[in-house]
Amino acid sequence: MQNYLDSAVGKSQSHEGDPLKKPDNDAGNPRSRVWSLYHKFSAVLLNTLALFAGSTATFALVCVLIIAWAVGGVFVHDNDIWQISMQDVSSIGCYMWDITLLFAQQKDNQELSELLSHLQASGARQAKLMQLLQKAEALGKPVAHPYTAIKLEPDPHHPHMDFKSLPHKSWYDSLADKASVVAGSPFAQAIYAAGIILWLAYGPRMGFDDAWQLDVNTATAVELMLMTTFLQNTKGRHRLYMHRCIRLISLIDDETEARLDAAALENQIIEYGSRNVDNLPCLVGSRAHSKASSVAYTCVNTYAKFMGSIGGITLSLLLLGLWLGLGKVMGYDNSNWWLIIGTYTGLAGFIDAFVLRNVMKRQSMHLLTHCDLLDISDAKVGSLLNLPSIPAPLCPKGGCCHRVSVRMGQAAAHIATVFLAVAVVVGLLITATAMAWTQTAQLLCNTPTMIVEGAILLVLMMAHMSGHQYMRARLQTFLERRLAIQFALDQGHVN
Repeated sequence: MQNYLDSAVGKSQSHEGDPLKKPDNDAGNPRSRVWSLYHKFSAVLLNTLALFAGSTATFALVCVLIIAWAVGGVFVHDNDIWQISMQDVSSIGCYMWDITLLFAQQKDNQELSELLSHLQASGARQAKLMQLLQKAEALGKPVAHPYTAIKLEPDPHHPHMDFKSLPHKSWYDSLADKASVVAGSPFAQAIYAAGIILWLAYGPRMGFDDAWQLDVNTATAVELMLMTTFLQNTKGRHRLYMHRCIRLISLIDDETEARLDAAALENQIIEYGSRNVDNLPCLVGSRAHSKASSVAYTCVNTYAKFMGSIGGITLSLLLLGLWLGLGKVMGYDNSNWWLIIGTYTGLAGFIDAFVLRNVMKRQSMHLLTHCDLLDISDAKVGSLLNLPSIPAPLCPKGGCCHRVSVRMGQAAAHIATVFLAVAVVVGLLITATAMAWTQTAQLLCNTPTMIVEGAILLVLMMAHMSGHQYMRARLQTFLERRLAIQFALDQGHVN
């Protein structure tokens, strides 16, 4: 399907009445106003960071840092500090990107939950109105527009965009797509595995010393920084597509309901100002929550909510200030001091990565369940209008590599894996404490976590891309159905 989203969304901004907007009952409460401003500021800040993380400017900055670091190695006499500096930059960057991904995931889940709740309630009400209009023999003719109907026009900037391909606004968007495909391929994973095996083979020759650990840490740091930047770009464009599609679906659905309301009022089926038809349920603005109530899930949800908010940013800044303060005590030329911030962000980012995958998996399952319920609701409305069925898209199966990626994703997202990651981090902290937090001890904390995180990121790249594409396909199906309903009301194609 061609991209009609930009032009239609432009019209949606002039449409009065947001079907997803909740009434603000505490608008006069000073505490509520402060809390509301806090949330708005957090959302703006994290949205800005999320957009910046996937931008061409960020990729250019990453490339400049890598080149400057490589050239600087010629002039830096302390090889340890030179390599550790790259690990610090990579760990801090990945840690901050994880925070923005946690924020984006929870925000997208809330927006989709509200949309699906609204559409289910609206579908039930539309079906009831259609049945009443049929009984009154008023649905056998075109239903008038209460205001200007949405007319979809192709977007001249992205005429071929559909759910299978994301919009390309720059050369970097194309590069990120290609890099993501290559990174998720068996070839890239084989190269990564061969590199780790080769590194392990050289361990005895190098005496398993700090330089041996620094070599693999530096290599994985560069890989993580680049792959995370590409992932942020594709994730950001996926979010842009979804937001536009969500707004358009909401607008069309709201217009369809208004048209049926107008027809019902004209035929005196409902009274003016009434929004109830036989006490139909209204779930507008309701937010669906996970049924998981165990302590484990509560801990994960609380942690994800805190880290994916301004709280996570504030904590990061406080710890960064503390680390800079320690530099005066330990000495800025001390490699142990340089390792501290990388060790913290590396271990915290290791946990964040598994928390993010767990949250994404559970929220995705919840959303797909409601998508299935909406399919049933749409089928009922379509049958009343005698519309041909528009089936839901099939889940992508793919080849062997895709199945491995999906299986790995399920394993990485399991709640037991999250707490296993926490246990690994605790074990590494205990070991480092027993070794008096020497440089070797800190490298021991960094090496295994960076290797595992780098490998998982490559393996899961394919599953991430197919999962995003499937959700875009579901949203596009809902959009196509509502366009078909609107056309049927225009033409009076009913039973």
